[in-house]
Amino acid sequence: MIGSRYLSDMSTRSERHHLLTSEEVHRKRPKGSDIPSKDYDSLDYDNCYNVPYKKALRTFSKKTYLHMEVMRWVLVGFIGVFTGLVALFIDVCVRYLFKLKFSLFDKVYHATVEDGNVISAFLLLLGVNVLFAIIASAFIVIEPVAAGSGIPEIKCYLNGIKVPHVTRLTTLVSKAVGVLFSVAGGTYVRTS
Repeated sequence: MIGSRYLSDMSTRSERHHLLTSEEVHRKRPKGSDIPSKDYDSLDYDNCYNVPYKKALRTFSKKTYLHMEVMRWVLVGFIGVFTGLVALFIDVCVRYLFKLKFSLFDKVYHATVEDGNVISAFLLLLGVNVLFAIIASAFIVIEPVAAGSGIPEIKCYLNGIKVPHVTRLTTLVSKAVGVLFSVAGGTYVRTS
């Protein structure tokens, strides 16, 4: 008797739980109050040492282990070289854009200094800086995750939280080009 009442109570609990997670609850939530945490996943870096995994490990030879370790180090080395090449690309492009900007300014300044109208040279410099800032902003509109320093997102990722769009190629390109044009535009940012 007590057991049947407990089971009937459990079925009503599960029905209530089902009702609480149904569409009615989601419809009661005001528009624009989407919970951002639903897009964040947890990453599991640890190997699950269970019986099937242990059996799979026993089938590996020493050559396979060596191959896996070498490939890990090659991948780490590739990531380091690629990161250095991206930083070199940004540095070279920033220097080129600085040279271009100040050579244009120098030409216009020397052409207008005799007339006493040097304001046009400074307006050109202002216009180029604004153009560079608009280009940098356009790339941030393409991939909003690329805004900011990126350090909190990478810290989250390394701590096991998958932030959406952090490791995409479009994020890397948007971040690199955004930083490039932001620095070349004279804004107060660094290329770290």
